[in-house]
Amino acid sequence: MKQDFFADIILPLPLGKLYTYSIPEELVERAVPGVRAVVQFGKHKLYTGIIRVVHKEAPEHYTAKPLLEIPDHFPVVTHQQFRLWDWIAEYYLCSTGEIMQAALPSAMKLQSETVLAGAEGADLGLQIHTDEELKILKAVAEKKSIDVAEASKISGLKNPLPLLRRLMDEGLIVPQEEMRDAFMPAKITFVKLTSQSDSDPHFMKEIFERLEKKAPKQLDVLMTLIRLTTDTELPITRSKLIKASGSSAAALNQLVTKGVVEMYEEDENHAYGFARGTSRQVALSEFQMEAYELTEALLKEKKPVLLHGVTSSGKTEIYIRLINDLIGSGKQVLYLLPEIALTTQIIGRLKEHFGDQLLVYHSRLSANERASVYMKVLTDGSEGSYKFPLIIGARSAVFLPFSAPGLIIVDEEHDGSYKQMDPAPRYHGRDVAVMMGNLFDSGVLLGSATPSIESYANAEQNKYALVKISQRFGGIKMPEIEILDLKDAYQKGAVKSNFSFRLSGLIKEALERKEQIILFQNRRGFAPVLECRHCGWIPQCINCDVSLTYHKKSNHLRCHYCGYSTALPGACMACNHTDLRMKGLGTERIEDDVQELFPDAVVQRLDLDTTSTKHAFQRIISGFSNREIDILVGTQMITKGLDFDNVSLVGVLNADHLIGFPDFRAAERSYQLLAQVAGRSGRRFKQGKVLIQAFQVGHPLLKFLVANDYAGFFRYESNEREKFSYPPFVRLIEFRLRHRNEQELNYLSEVFVKKLKSSFGKRVFGPVVPPVGRVRNYYIRTVLLKLEKGLSDKQVKNDIRKLTASFLSIPEHRSVFIQFDVDPM
Repeated sequence: MKQDFFADIILPLPLGKLYTYSIPEELVERAVPGVRAVVQFGKHKLYTGIIRVVHKEAPEHYTAKPLLEIPDHFPVVTHQQFRLWDWIAEYYLCSTGEIMQAALPSAMKLQSETVLAGAEGADLGLQIHTDEELKILKAVAEKKSIDVAEASKISGLKNPLPLLRRLMDEGLIVPQEEMRDAFMPAKITFVKLTSQSDSDPHFMKEIFERLEKKAPKQLDVLMTLIRLTTDTELPITRSKLIKASGSSAAALNQLVTKGVVEMYEEDENHAYGFARGTSRQVALSEFQMEAYELTEALLKEKKPVLLHGVTSSGKTEIYIRLINDLIGSGKQVLYLLPEIALTTQIIGRLKEHFGDQLLVYHSRLSANERASVYMKVLTDGSEGSYKFPLIIGARSAVFLPFSAPGLIIVDEEHDGSYKQMDPAPRYHGRDVAVMMGNLFDSGVLLGSATPSIESYANAEQNKYALVKISQRFGGIKMPEIEILDLKDAYQKGAVKSNFSFRLSGLIKEALERKEQIILFQNRRGFAPVLECRHCGWIPQCINCDVSLTYHKKSNHLRCHYCGYSTALPGACMACNHTDLRMKGLGTERIEDDVQELFPDAVVQRLDLDTTSTKHAFQRIISGFSNREIDILVGTQMITKGLDFDNVSLVGVLNADHLIGFPDFRAAERSYQLLAQVAGRSGRRFKQGKVLIQAFQVGHPLLKFLVANDYAGFFRYESNEREKFSYPPFVRLIEFRLRHRNEQELNYLSEVFVKKLKSSFGKRVFGPVVPPVGRVRNYYIRTVLLKLEKGLSDKQVKNDIRKLTASFLSIPEHRSVFIQFDVDPM
């Protein structure tokens, strides 16, 4: 008698359960946990799911539909990944379908909504196709793009996915998102001798004689290039050559014009084609060596290690030494960074050491690139050794199919970018990394100059091991931090264009010494608020409860939440008065002010507006590194992963808007941002200077900052949080309720809170209107659940699921959207 087999499928949807499908006889052998399966869900929708379990029990309440296709010959999701997915789903109150949606690259999830287009440069004439395939290719050529449902009608096939996959494998069609080209890897510029310079000694002799007499700076550049090329087999970057020669970009450009050298670009991901074995041992200082040896010993105990090293203490060199050790012993290493786009320098340093042994993974790669890296990690190590033992990635890299990571490094572990906000799963990359270490029995190293309060508390409680580096590399002193009282300066008339006379004087002195300056203001745009001086009217976003920010370059008012934009009004929309004034301070305004104060300086802005185009971030950072830019004005982008050897002054225009933000983490974030930006100053051979302008000069965190006393700040902040019951003394779960009707939302949120209080009592706080109470025309109410550490986490979350399901089971309640955020940031 024939035995029927069934598969429980994870679908990439926010569903609370798995759905069971029957397995056709011809697919039984390939139907194993972890392979993809194409299924019909609903009347017409096709989805690529993942087989979670294979069994022989038919579902009780519905007739199982058959699997349509299994495109894989081996699992693409491993047993260890499933274990991690299950933990994330339980801990962060989400479904495994939402995790699958986040974990798998979209190119691996062909479904009904997927739009397909012709591949660029595809040669259709050399292929032999069936009639159905020719119909699809003709339709793509005529319509430019079609979706899977259209493909089904055009081909006459109920399930066109096998046909579409064949065309994709042949490189004739691609998912539409591939055509958007949303991100291109940063370009790196290299320099080499021209073929004539390399092969014609007479030509070079003439060049040397001519340069020696008329262009000594060009000769220095040329001699440095020859020396560097002789000393190493690595390609020489433009920035490295300029820095090593002590000359300028202009001198290098003249050599290019003369035909002596040439410059060429390569994508960041492919720029270094180093052979294996080119990584070299990193020389460590006495303090670094002591930290390295202690860290190495503690990692063997399989307890997470927190490496607390001040800015410029050389944590990256310790990471490199540890990575070398692990790769040498035949294991993988995952190196997490908060934002890949902002850490080009670190990736470059790692590539110098590990070359083609590393892969880079993050959400801004194209779908095909992400899928390629995913499959390389999945299949790597199958022959007993790893071709790519080092994976560098942003938070999404925790979902890659590792087989045996020996070490997981979370650099800048305090950074809020590790937290996924929307959509679900709203996970924290650092905490998932710690759980990965537990599942894989691997070491976990968290590094930061300003650790999160939670991580440092774990170290204090001996849940994490703690390693400290309190000195900068090379004996460089920590920057001198000065706090300037803006209130006093304004009263004395000692402020011009938002710059105190003290800050302006320091900038002038640094420019005279040909040193560079960083100016920090964590608000982009020209002015956060436009106000009528006659009646007080302020332009508001039509979709969100926020004021519109003025952007001078486009002469528009813009919402930073939904993107709504409108032209700058010529008069007040309420009273028609023309006296409108700008209030507040953004990076665009600072750029204008500093250019007016120092007209001869080269000023550049680094924020979301100036880095929205391809390669813009890399171009600005390279320009600043090469000393082509004198003053860099920026938001928190300038605090992350950047190392400049000529910055002697950092100015913070106004620290108050950081400190005064209505959030229990405001002091922590302020300390971290200010300490990190201060650390950009004086990083090589000299002590730097930091001037922080503020009105609240007596705030305790500024005193701890000046003294570089993180431990003191931690004690102060811990006392405040214990007093008001905030992490790390309690655990938080935030509920965000959204509805288009404000009155209906007020009613439903009150009903929901009553239901929560029936189980959790006084632990429930709210509902309250958040600082921004409406976004994209959805009104928002938040409810906070504070849970003492002794409660069973599993039981609490089971109760929350049941309460929420019960609440939403009432038809009148289903119009409200409820989001869970465990450990909100």
